[in-house]
Amino acid sequence: MPINTDAILQTTLEKSKELAETLFKKFTDQAVSDTKDFLQRSKAGIDRATALFASEQIDKDDFEDLILGKKDLAEMRALKQAGLASATIDTFVNGVLQILIDAAFAAIP
Repeated sequence: MPINTDAILQTTLEKSKELAETLFKKFTDQAVSDTKDFLQRSKAGIDRATALFASEQIDKDDFEDLILGKKDLAEMRALKQAGLASATIDTFVNGVLQILIDAAFAAIP
């Protein structure tokens, strides 16, 4: 059964916006822009990891490791240019990755 990774990415983007509104308030647009960039650049890897998990070639832990391994692709340029603290940006990135993992688990029966 093919998995709709576009729906997973859309859910991730929507929930990431909510997280950004909580963490950054005035910098939500920058956070959304950075998240879109990250998801676009990570899409091929997310597609592969999701397909492997859906076909039971890897387990949940391996899937999480593959997604968390994408952290380096989350450059968050706009947030850094806005001068936000690295710790706050890291909290946001970790939140986005967890949202992505949760969205994938919800989409895969």
